[in-house]
Amino acid sequence: MIVTDQLQSWLDSEFTALVDFARRSRTQYGFSTLDAAGNADEAAGLQLWINCRMTHVFCLATLCGDESARDFATHGIAALRENFYDAVYGGFFTNLDHATGAPVTEADARKAAYAHAFVLLASSSGMQAGIPGARELYELALDAHESHFWESEYGLVCESFDREFTQNEDYRSANANMHTLEASLAAWDATADPRWLEKAGSILAFVLGEAEKIGWRIPEHFDANWHLLPDFNKDRPADPFRPFGLTPGHGIEWARLAMHYWAAKTRLDGRSDASNGIDSNDAVAAADAEVPAAPAGAIASVAPTDIAREASELDRLPSRARALFLQAIADGWFADGEPGIVYTTDFEGKPVVHERMHWTVCEALGAAAAFATYGQEVGEADVVADMERWFDTFLAFAKEHLIETPGRWIHELDRTNSPSGITWPGKPDVYHAAQCVLMPNLPLTPTFAGALKLA
Repeated sequence: MIVTDQLQSWLDSEFTALVDFARRSRTQYGFSTLDAAGNADEAAGLQLWINCRMTHVFCLATLCGDESARDFATHGIAALRENFYDAVYGGFFTNLDHATGAPVTEADARKAAYAHAFVLLASSSGMQAGIPGARELYELALDAHESHFWESEYGLVCESFDREFTQNEDYRSANANMHTLEASLAAWDATADPRWLEKAGSILAFVLGEAEKIGWRIPEHFDANWHLLPDFNKDRPADPFRPFGLTPGHGIEWARLAMHYWAAKTRLDGRSDASNGIDSNDAVAAADAEVPAAPAGAIASVAPTDIAREASELDRLPSRARALFLQAIADGWFADGEPGIVYTTDFEGKPVVHERMHWTVCEALGAAAAFATYGQEVGEADVVADMERWFDTFLAFAKEHLIETPGRWIHELDRTNSPSGITWPGKPDVYHAAQCVLMPNLPLTPTFAGALKLA
């Protein structure tokens, strides 16, 4: 996308501030979640997914030229290998005690696909950044993924196991698969192992197919045979990982990841930016998809246009991704008369949990930037203009409501956009915010780490 000098200066300074804030999370055994004041939340323990995401961000900072971040990235890689890895049964513990660096409860010792995906992400980013031990960590994560989580009969990952990998949870989620898609792209970009791109494509094909069935909304919850569970957690609508209904922010995140996958396949196919075979209408809307107009108070989007049915799946992917984005914005943005993206909706797009999570706006910023960059690459001026307007809208919201001071993003707001903490108390990590301020000035590539190596 087009980045002015003023915007670039702000993006650079905000990324630096976010990384500096993240440094506060370092502990003896890894990285802690941070409370609202930016102090280590010792009661929360050391959570695997947080440690991986912090490590990933420090790897990105290293690739940006911040050599002081290299020590933090090295600490994170070592902590994952030495403290989180289960040397007896394989895989990685979900949570460690802050004081001892060991799992305490049975739940701490469980093995979850969601968190294991982030081990793959951290190790892959570590390899890109040249962090010692990253390759060895990747091999451990690869073994757990191939031995336990990947279900080849479905081309998707299962959810979680007990410590010994003997009891497979009777539940499946789009969320764990979304981050496995992200991790697969990262692993492919770091290793060129073709199986990762195949896995990413398999996951994306299934979820896009399911989303198309329900109006380009992402279904979240399934049983072990991948049958939809529409009433799952109806009594726990604000669950942080498995909320009832649909999550517009995930529709936005899937849209961005679909564009990263498109970039990977385009690179693999040897297509140049100017001759990638994409019809001009393909960047506007999904084939025969009815995408609603933006709600009141939002910026109007480009009207959807049908694309030729004979277009290949890859050629159709940007339009399908954009359909996800537009539907999520239509459902989530200004859904209750106030700015912000609501946490969840029902299957008709009506708000269920009205709280606004910071990560949804971060993902909206990243997706808008990705689509704007795509529009530049294929010569679609309308797409560029539309997505840059969305980017400006989301950035204005973030500056007014989410960014407390540089580097400190409030993680949850209530329906009046006042700070809240029902689902996400404190300021646990900086992963979403750090990525969204990097995205505008990067080429559209499979991963952030790979893009930074090209910069």
